[in-house]
Amino acid sequence: MTRRGLSALLRVPQLTGSMHQRVRTYLVVNLVAIWVSVVALVVLNEQTGPSRSLVLDIVALVCAGSTYGTALFLARRDRLRPAAVLAVGGTWLVAFALAWATPFTTPVGLLILYVPALIITDAFPLRTRTALLATTVVLTGALVVVGESRRDSWASDHPDLPVPAVLVGVFTLVVAAVLVVGIRDSALRVARHRRDLEESRTRLAVASLDARRAIERDLHDGAQQRLTSLAVDIGRLTRSLDTDPARARDIAHGLQDQLEAAIRELRDLAHGIYPPVLAERGLAGALPAAARRTTLACVVDVDGLHHRYPSDVEAAVYFCCLEAMQNADRHSEGTLITVQVSDDARDGEQSLRFRVTDDGRGFDVEAHEDAHGLTGMRDRIQSAGGRLAVHSTPGEGTVVEGRFRPDLDDPR
Repeated sequence: MTRRGLSALLRVPQLTGSMHQRVRTYLVVNLVAIWVSVVALVVLNEQTGPSRSLVLDIVALVCAGSTYGTALFLARRDRLRPAAVLAVGGTWLVAFALAWATPFTTPVGLLILYVPALIITDAFPLRTRTALLATTVVLTGALVVVGESRRDSWASDHPDLPVPAVLVGVFTLVVAAVLVVGIRDSALRVARHRRDLEESRTRLAVASLDARRAIERDLHDGAQQRLTSLAVDIGRLTRSLDTDPARARDIAHGLQDQLEAAIRELRDLAHGIYPPVLAERGLAGALPAAARRTTLACVVDVDGLHHRYPSDVEAAVYFCCLEAMQNADRHSEGTLITVQVSDDARDGEQSLRFRVTDDGRGFDVEAHEDAHGLTGMRDRIQSAGGRLAVHSTPGEGTVVEGRFRPDLDDPR
């Protein structure tokens, strides 16, 4: 991967990307650890003589390994959430199976329970993540109860089986190391996200200043000049009323055209700041109106949009879609632009999703990662609390899609 590509991967909050890689890495590491553990326990079982507890451990680890293998299969096909569910279930299975079959491994099980909470819970929505963390806390107490309640009976049933304290220590060390890595990764992601927000805030401040200057320039060069000319002509009209009525009538006829032109310029300027139709009718009214201004055919699908959202969210989606539509209209060399906006309900939570596609020539997203248009769209969506992804394949068109977090409904 190029340096630019790595930077983009670390910097851009995408719908698919680093989270997928983290889950896949977690699954691969667990698969390796489980099968190594299976081999170690088989060897230990052969050396110490057949042990029902060790056999149960081996069976549990094999089942968990099969679960992780299925999860990895799903993750590689971008089915992240089912893969994460299986990974969490496999982890809990390992922890409780170890505590039941061999209670002296309870410390290892306690650490194992918390590994998913640090590494892969980001794959779930916030409510599910909170419930998962609360469940993990409850399971911690349950695991201790299982291990301690089984300890005495296990010791009496296995008086001759040596407790491999060194083995338990090694496994505890390995799992603790994984937890430390997970904590470090979480801290780095938080720091990276904070840096991204600071950089985005700086770019938005600069863009806001530039926008104010552009508005000032447009007012000065457009509507202000038009109104100044109107004022001059009104003065001429006043002076001509008594001395030259015919000239006064000609001037009066011209005033109407100038006034209509000034109104159009002010309306266009206001449309660029915040379209009145967006405030009145929301995205369902504003996007079809914007689509009528493209030269390419543009289809807008808002049938799945049933809610209003906060004004900053609607503005972010509108201007991002508008930028994507204009880019496709000017540069894609395609024949059709499609805009889809809908209420996206997942896991019982409502959120907003949008998607702009074209059938044009596409472009290399990585090579244009720092382009002004892409950066502006990304900053605008991120500042409103959303995530943006841009996918494009040369010769196959471009897809710009974004999603906002749940619980953004703004009834009006």
